[in-house]
Amino acid sequence: MDNLGSRTLAFLDTETTGLSAWFGDRICEIAILRCQGEEIIDSFDTLVNPARPISPGAARVNGLTDAELAGASSFAEIAGQVTARLEGTILVCHNAPFDLGFLSSELARLGQQLPPVEVIDTLFLARTYFTFGSNSLQAIAQALHIDHPGAHRALADVLTTRAVLGHFLSALLRAERVPLDELVSVYAPPVAAPAATDLPPQLQEALAGSRRLFICYVDQKGHTTERWITPKQVLARADYLYVAARCHLRNEDRYFRLDRISEMRLAEEYQEVPHAQTNPHPER
Repeated sequence: MDNLGSRTLAFLDTETTGLSAWFGDRICEIAILRCQGEEIIDSFDTLVNPARPISPGAARVNGLTDAELAGASSFAEIAGQVTARLEGTILVCHNAPFDLGFLSSELARLGQQLPPVEVIDTLFLARTYFTFGSNSLQAIAQALHIDHPGAHRALADVLTTRAVLGHFLSALLRAERVPLDELVSVYAPPVAAPAATDLPPQLQEALAGSRRLFICYVDQKGHTTERWITPKQVLARADYLYVAARCHLRNEDRYFRLDRISEMRLAEEYQEVPHAQTNPHPER
């Protein structure tokens, strides 16, 4: 593994109240798994009280509730445990700008700053060196025949990310395509508006290639609609992010609040195109 085998890798994943730390969403669960070679050195996994309601979309994905989170520790109470476990490690995340953006935001609330850190981003590796129908963590795990029970919970996703990285490193070693040390980049916290890489991988890919997405959308009354959309752009309005898209259910352009999308999948992730379910309630 070149020099990586002698380094401590810290696999990190967060679950959040929504998709944008820039618009006030918070971490509600965090997991860190520290490994050296094949040995697990330390495991840390905890719920976090975000001090704000979890969005309908996030709740449907990770299954967490406001009641569960109310009794958890605040991020301020666990911040020292988190930063201590990351010190001197190479962080491994799937979509690192997303997780580290939230971590930076939480530390900033405490008057602290996440220093530049060494990172391996398995999403970047998937896009750069491999070809998958979708680059979401669950889709990659399925393609590689990796069991991933408990998907969309922090510790389960950390374990899946570790298994995915193992597959990637083995494949790159066999192919001698790139020195493994060159897979490590340096992440510095952003100082401007969020980049497109902070968005979910499926949405990034749909935007880049004008591809259709199947989404489950929860309106303000709690009604869920399943539909196909073709995303056009992401816009910031007031305190929320919105996806401007062609809605193929309504056959017109509509705006969808990003934190109300509880599920999104690229068309290629379905063996059959699902039948869209309708209800009489408009998007809110």
